[in-house]
Amino acid sequence: MRERKYPLIVAEEQVLQGLPPEDPVVFKNSEAILTLPSQTPLPSRAMFAALLAVLAATAGLYVGADYLDGDSGMYTHRQLIFTQSVGAPNESAILTGVLLDGEGQPLANYTLEGHLAYRRNVYANTSENGSFRIEGLDPGQLTLDIASPEGDRFTNLVLLNSPAGFEPYGFTHLVFEWPSESDFENGQQLSVGGHWIDLSISQRENSTQPYDQTAAAMYDMFGTGFIGLGIITLAITVIGLKNKNTGLIRTATVTGFFCMGHFYVSCGFGLIAFLLTISLIRQD
Repeated sequence: MRERKYPLIVAEEQVLQGLPPEDPVVFKNSEAILTLPSQTPLPSRAMFAALLAVLAATAGLYVGADYLDGDSGMYTHRQLIFTQSVGAPNESAILTGVLLDGEGQPLANYTLEGHLAYRRNVYANTSENGSFRIEGLDPGQLTLDIASPEGDRFTNLVLLNSPAGFEPYGFTHLVFEWPSESDFENGQQLSVGGHWIDLSISQRENSTQPYDQTAAAMYDMFGTGFIGLGIITLAITVIGLKNKNTGLIRTATVTGFFCMGHFYVSCGFGLIAFLLTISLIRQD
């Protein structure tokens, strides 16, 4: 059976007569310029703030090194300990320690006398292992006499720690070496017998008072922290200038403000720099 073929009938309106006309493309330059943040110059206030941050960081490095050098510089460990004792409560210092001879052997039954300014002196004796403990002392400088059973006397001007934080007492631990017989023969003759070696005057004049080395370690930690903050401030400032980022410069002024310790002039530099960068927030 044959298949019948019919002609294909397409409506006249469906016949594709051709592509629609194209509108001519017109390009117009808007004259807009795309500028990357790294290509935008920093405002003069941001540059000045970066300079102050560098000065603050330099001061922080100096103060940190000064704290680590405990015997010289602007702030010595002795000065810091004495400054902390000003205004501390009376009778809030406790002195402990050990008395040894020149060979490192403990000396027992030696008498210690702490001279107090406004009340009776306090006394203690060394135990069999040479240790002692004196309570009821005032923080700061204390004249301490050590007397042997034979009548020789050894005097020092010591520094006592003040209470730290919430501690009611400040503890100071010292190790004393008893002078040799030849040293006492060159000392002052006492009327009651024996000899006297007095180091308190030279210790006061030359700032060589014995002090607790653990307290000095705390100030060494502060010095290390100031140096670390100074290095961080310099690094953030350099990165902020390289990337022309006022936010990083603002962060550097904050870290720089806290790395300068007692350098109050530089603290003012850090504060001014921070305020300058705050004024640039709306321009970021």
